[in-house]
Amino acid sequence: MKIFSQCQFQPLPGSLLLLLLSTSLCVTAVPPTVNIEIPVPAKDALLRSLDRNLVSWSIQNRDLPMFTRSKLLENLFKALSTNIAIGQSVRLGGGESDKTTYGSDITITAEKYRSGYYGAQAQGNVTLGPNYFASFKEKYAPDTRYIWCLNLINTTNNFDAAISTAAGVLEYLGNELDLFEIGNEADFYGSKGFRDSEWDASMMLPEWNYIADEIQKNSPNKTVRFMAGGFANPAYIVTKDFDIPGIIAAGYQSSRIPWYSMHLYPQSGCSGAVTIAPLLEHNTLSDILSNYIPQVAAAESVGAQFAIGETNTVSCVGRPGISDTFAAALWLVDYVLFAATIGIRRVYFHATTTGSYSPVIPINYSLDSGNYSTGVLPLSYGAYFVSEVLSFNDTLLIMQIEGGNDTDYSSYSVWDETNKLRKIVFINLQSYNSSTGGTNPATPDTEVYSSSGPRPSTRVTVATPWEPGQELSLIRLQAPGSNSKSQVNVSSFTFSEKDGSVTNNLVDTIITVKDNGNVEFDLLASEAVLIQHYSDVLSNKHPTKSGSKAADSTANGVVMRTRGANMSISSVLVLDMKIMVSAILVNVEQSYRLCPLESSEYDEIKASLMLVGTGLEAEHREGFWF
Repeated sequence: MKIFSQCQFQPLPGSLLLLLLSTSLCVTAVPPTVNIEIPVPAKDALLRSLDRNLVSWSIQNRDLPMFTRSKLLENLFKALSTNIAIGQSVRLGGGESDKTTYGSDITITAEKYRSGYYGAQAQGNVTLGPNYFASFKEKYAPDTRYIWCLNLINTTNNFDAAISTAAGVLEYLGNELDLFEIGNEADFYGSKGFRDSEWDASMMLPEWNYIADEIQKNSPNKTVRFMAGGFANPAYIVTKDFDIPGIIAAGYQSSRIPWYSMHLYPQSGCSGAVTIAPLLEHNTLSDILSNYIPQVAAAESVGAQFAIGETNTVSCVGRPGISDTFAAALWLVDYVLFAATIGIRRVYFHATTTGSYSPVIPINYSLDSGNYSTGVLPLSYGAYFVSEVLSFNDTLLIMQIEGGNDTDYSSYSVWDETNKLRKIVFINLQSYNSSTGGTNPATPDTEVYSSSGPRPSTRVTVATPWEPGQELSLIRLQAPGSNSKSQVNVSSFTFSEKDGSVTNNLVDTIITVKDNGNVEFDLLASEAVLIQHYSDVLSNKHPTKSGSKAADSTANGVVMRTRGANMSISSVLVLDMKIMVSAILVNVEQSYRLCPLESSEYDEIKASLMLVGTGLEAEHREGFWF
């Protein structure tokens, strides 16, 4: 036995590695506690319904074919859509939208579109033809729906660029098209010289209506619908009348406009300093998003819905060390859930093929003399965690938990239409940095740093209306630290870095409601937890590794149920060892808080666990399990 500070670690046979998750290793101080009550909402309480496409995507039209060069986005979409039981919503828009034209006689091949024909920023016009649609059609999950942003800048031949492009989109996307947008960030047209300096929403209205009318006239057998707005400036820096109340007052309201949107980037990567800190500040996020309450109210006043039509952590393709970290995954979860509580129905996260704010990187690329590979970034796991929140057979409603929100934590309760509590979400945004998982081959390296001391933990007790004895599922969005770029998972669930398929199945930890209705659990710094009825887990489809079967395991009274894993505990444990070592260390901290480990001691434990893991894999390959 070797003693590390006050914590004693017994060497274990490889086949008993599971016990590291539940066997007491040291005596520690009692963790801080939080006590929260969730009463049944009053009849007049404002609960907002959850749109299953709450997490949606925005991709430049020129980039979508390039994403098909790997299966990463396709399989991410499949996993998310399996949970939410509906296809993904993808906005094909961005700065290139106002450079795009279409010609039915254009013969550029599908392969050329997939190759990145237009380069990184498409400085000239983006010319599309029929093969453009062939380059990505049927490459994504079934029932994917698209929003197409049309060129409003180009006025040549009475806006032929927009009208002809719309004809091509309607011909080739057909029922996959959900909405058109007309113009991208038109509030900047005046300042950028695309229109007169006096340009405002009233001046834009005749142009907007002309294009919309022509599109409908050319498509007599289809009701064409639009998302209006799409302005760059956030709701707290509105210019002229370029916001939703402004354009509705100017005349943008009719049955053909069921959606309005505005864009939001909390930090600008185009110029100025950016930091990771705002991603872990709930109050900062809620203050920013609360500015959109009047936008939501304006949309709803004319029977429409409001979305954040383009967003991400940092504008101008993100920033390595911020956008590609686990902090971004936690931020996404808090962002969309808070947004939902104030009536924002969807949030469209912008992605490019090489941007550090993207959920996946679908191509190998070079940047600033560095070479980078395809891969999965932490944002994917935040999106997956939210898809678990949204997984349910009927309508769900959400509200913040009173007394469960502050600068570095937030919480949400999710109800059904009969006023029954279905799920609770807690997010601990307290920063905790780790040198583990500090790099990702898909994005540039940045400085790796670690927090001193053990990882803080909080014991949470929630008074619920749930019946005593009910079985609940607890799952965690987790990583070694908030600055980690890899080794992220959702209770062991992971995506393949090569093709985005499921490599490890999710493991539900089973807890029960206590006699007094309380639910108790521990929550680490930089971690999110979802708790729901285990019966609801069973009644919905979830993505699992191909050909696998479910399995139960119990260690020291802790029940873990693996979704679609092979039949034995041993098979449950044969995961990617980097993920497993990270998860084991997280659980050591989570179960036995405040062990005063020095950094060198922690690294020695990690190295020992990796050796045990290597032995585990060898034992499994040779059939030496149990």
